[in-house]
Amino acid sequence: MKSVLVEFTRFNDLATGVLRSGDEYLRTIKDNPVQQVRMEIDQIDFNDTIKKLRYATHDETERKQALNKLSTLVSNLLRRHEDRKQQQKLLELVTGNPDAEAEDLLRLVKEIQQREKSNTLEEGPLLAELGKDSDSLLQVDLVTNSAELSALPFESALSEDGTPLFLQGKGVVLTRRVRGEFNETLPEWQEKPRVLFAWSEAGGAVPHDLHYEALLQALEMWLPKTDVESVLFEVGNAKLRQIEAAAKEGNFTHIHLLAHGSQLKHDDDQRFGIALDHPIEKADVVSPEQLSKALAGSRSSAVVVTLAACDAGNENDVINPEKSLARQLHVSGFPVVIASQLPLTVPGANILVKHFYEDLFEGLDLREALHRTRVQLYRQSEDTGHDWVSLVGYVQLREGYADYRLKAQFKILRNLSAKAEALAGSGAPLEQFSTIVEKLKIRIQSLNSLLQETHNLQALDENRGLLGSAEKRRAEVLFRHLGDDDSMRESRHALAEAYRWYEEAFAANPSHHWSGVQYLALQAALKGTVDRNDWKTAYRAAEVDRKRPDEYWALGSLTELALLSRLIDEPTDDTAEVYLQELKQRAVKVLGDADAANGPLLSTGLQLRRYAEWWLPSNGFFPGGSGLADDARKLVALLA
Repeated sequence: MKSVLVEFTRFNDLATGVLRSGDEYLRTIKDNPVQQVRMEIDQIDFNDTIKKLRYATHDETERKQALNKLSTLVSNLLRRHEDRKQQQKLLELVTGNPDAEAEDLLRLVKEIQQREKSNTLEEGPLLAELGKDSDSLLQVDLVTNSAELSALPFESALSEDGTPLFLQGKGVVLTRRVRGEFNETLPEWQEKPRVLFAWSEAGGAVPHDLHYEALLQALEMWLPKTDVESVLFEVGNAKLRQIEAAAKEGNFTHIHLLAHGSQLKHDDDQRFGIALDHPIEKADVVSPEQLSKALAGSRSSAVVVTLAACDAGNENDVINPEKSLARQLHVSGFPVVIASQLPLTVPGANILVKHFYEDLFEGLDLREALHRTRVQLYRQSEDTGHDWVSLVGYVQLREGYADYRLKAQFKILRNLSAKAEALAGSGAPLEQFSTIVEKLKIRIQSLNSLLQETHNLQALDENRGLLGSAEKRRAEVLFRHLGDDDSMRESRHALAEAYRWYEEAFAANPSHHWSGVQYLALQAALKGTVDRNDWKTAYRAAEVDRKRPDEYWALGSLTELALLSRLIDEPTDDTAEVYLQELKQRAVKVLGDADAANGPLLSTGLQLRRYAEWWLPSNGFFPGGSGLADDARKLVALLA
């Protein structure tokens, strides 16, 4: 994803500071010249305005007026700058008339005031930079270390036509970032997620059941048949010490906290904390520093923290050098922290957990997941108000994030393919088959796009076979369980794509007999014959692997190659029946009866059944020939 860096700087202490109308800041946008921008609001006015966005305290008209005022403010800071040439012209109106009478001076002052309102701000480079790549989602990477600017809702910025900036083009996702030494020690992204979900009703009821189900659904491709807690661990009615204990022991990659935000009860600290259960009293309002300390045990593993709590990202206490919950967690070392800088509605919190994590665990770029969540909040604003503005994301991605995404996408595809294969032999409802087919299609398209984006040839070489396998399984589900004319055509196309991927995989690594067998099997089914030289190469590679005493997969390859040899009258060292019996014996010896039956024997049986039940001349396969169904059925019987 392409990114546009926007950074604001000023002099003096950055940890504290108040908004003063007329104060000047330096703004840098990417590699454009530094420009000066001027604050248009003071702290008291800002405080009065931001209070009107707290839902319960003001009527709808005042809320919308306040939102419009703040949107204009942050839009000017992000997009515009003072036109010094115009200011010079205004100055010359006075200095050029030294002999003017009082009446003339009054007229000139009015003219200056009128021009200053409309003409001294001109468009800066931000929109032009975003317009260079408007055919894809873009990131505005906002960096500001000054406390008073962190309090501004930059997420409400507008584009030139007055619509929200995040809707411009294919979308703009604004993320925040703070410079600091912690950026050098960020944890690595892991392929397999493990989520800590902690919730508390100390501050009032929360929809914890809904959030748990949303996380379960988002993690569907990662959940084992048993031991759900190995992927999703829940701490209900959470006390701080329970969260701390879980964080130390869990090796979590993602942390989701659901609770009520509550203001700290200190005269000199007007920040917001989070209400957790107290060992004795009803509620324990935990400060940002306390929560950061409690989660320290997961700092080396957790890459995402989501805070579904009101005001967890609230930075309005600008005279306090300490940070909000979200910012404190971010600067303590968590690369991504998602929170709300204002009160968050219950529907908004539900949308956050459902859409953000669903997209994230589907393998989307987390910035795209954040953007899509904001879009969903905006679309449902009748229920969620201005939660689309409240949503704030602190994001610091380490080098190699694209490679992690690629590995995670392949892992998801592998899990999805396995599920499709299991489903293909079951009597599941039709809608499940439709869902798995669509998910496979989307995953394959997403991977193709990501491969082109990253130009990762090594990952492509390693996973061509996986892409072929996914296309083959998609083709099978379409053929066996959907069966309408459109599905049959799509099945044939998917099978041709699988053939292409397998052929490329075998060409890239001829010693990998598995991809060679898959390529030759589809060549036989689609074209009625196999390439003799490629068959010989795959056969010899499998015979070499067969010599290893604990190797059993090579015997599955040899079984199928012996079956295919009948199309080209090539001799084999042993018959398909001998190879299959040896596969059974060796797999049981190495794995045991149960694992052998559910692993290589099941996989080999499924492949042989494709010849007997799917790749038939009556279905348009093995053109000009009689197929291999009868021979394949005999081999399947040996596995019984």
